[in-house]
Amino acid sequence: MSGSRVYELESCDGSESMTFTVASLLALPELQTVSLTPGVGLDRQITWAHVCELPDPWSWLGQGALVMTTGLAFPAGPDEQCSYFDGLHRAGISAVTFDEQMPAHPLTDEAIEHAKQIGFPILRTAHEVRFVSIAMVVAEALQRQHNTRLREAEQLYGSLLLSELCDGSVPSAPATRLVSTYDLTPPYLLAAASPDEPHLAFDETYAAFNRAGLPVLAAIKDDQLLILIESAGAERVLGTLSGRCGSFGVSAPLYRVDELPSAMRQARSALIRNHQPGSVLRFDEHEPGSLFLPNDPEQLRGIARQVLGPLRTYDEQRGTSLTHTLTVFLEENRSWIRAAERLFVHRQTLIARVSRIEKIINRDLSSMEDTAECWLAIQAAISCGDLDPTPR
Repeated sequence: MSGSRVYELESCDGSESMTFTVASLLALPELQTVSLTPGVGLDRQITWAHVCELPDPWSWLGQGALVMTTGLAFPAGPDEQCSYFDGLHRAGISAVTFDEQMPAHPLTDEAIEHAKQIGFPILRTAHEVRFVSIAMVVAEALQRQHNTRLREAEQLYGSLLLSELCDGSVPSAPATRLVSTYDLTPPYLLAAASPDEPHLAFDETYAAFNRAGLPVLAAIKDDQLLILIESAGAERVLGTLSGRCGSFGVSAPLYRVDELPSAMRQARSALIRNHQPGSVLRFDEHEPGSLFLPNDPEQLRGIARQVLGPLRTYDEQRGTSLTHTLTVFLEENRSWIRAAERLFVHRQTLIARVSRIEKIINRDLSSMEDTAECWLAIQAAISCGDLDPTPR
């Protein structure tokens, strides 16, 4: 065979196939191989290829093998030929291919029909195609399968890592080392999207960044796609993905991985505020939530903690969601009925919760001054990424 090529084996959806089969072999025109048992055993996986001129290949070769032979030891009579194919089939050998010009004895119609009945594929390869060419194609396909599995495992572990980092459940020092193994260096950006098909968007994200030669970590969390990227040069790839993944919200740049929980809230906040389909909105680009609040994230964080700190600590220690209750109550202009409906609780339950909130934060929510303080604190927490906006 003259020349060479990379054998790209693709599935019907355009993605790289995970297995090399009899059908894969027959689909390669360079190998000039056809089936003498059309439609038989096309899905049988080939895991290696070996030349064997012995009369009993099954004694030496086994599961997944493609036997390549010139036919020198192929038996003469139909019964013996049927027994030959039976032996190959019982050993789990995937297929046999003969050199088209060199069988010692021609294949009988009875043997071919018998192979069809037992589901064993018989192939024939053009004389000018060297068996080593077929063996190399099989070896290359197996290497691609191996590389694909490694890549999928790497993506899986990366997804688990990013999810845990966004939860803040990995200590800072090992987290930094783990992220660096994926070739990501600060400053980072965290992007969030809500695609219709998160798992498809996950695969497309890795494909897009691989094509661009840029490192990335992606995860699906709460039905959202989260993407950790480097701030330099990666946003243009997000722009190409936004048409397929929907709009993106992107955090402010972060320099430490222990900032990822806050970055996730920032990205989600920007996503909620991104009302332009198929666009990318940076957290530090959207307008502040109030004219009376600063733009500096640390100042915002200080304002939020001053009022909401005791309440958030209470929620963390007791597993309650009183901060969310307060947010909804104020968003509904302190309407007991509307707030109770949004929270799916009875009005009396809401009254009891608000009473408890007032005691924890030492504020009176019937007072306009205290209510304004709480509202600004909530907006500050949302603006700095410490609190998720509540969906309506």
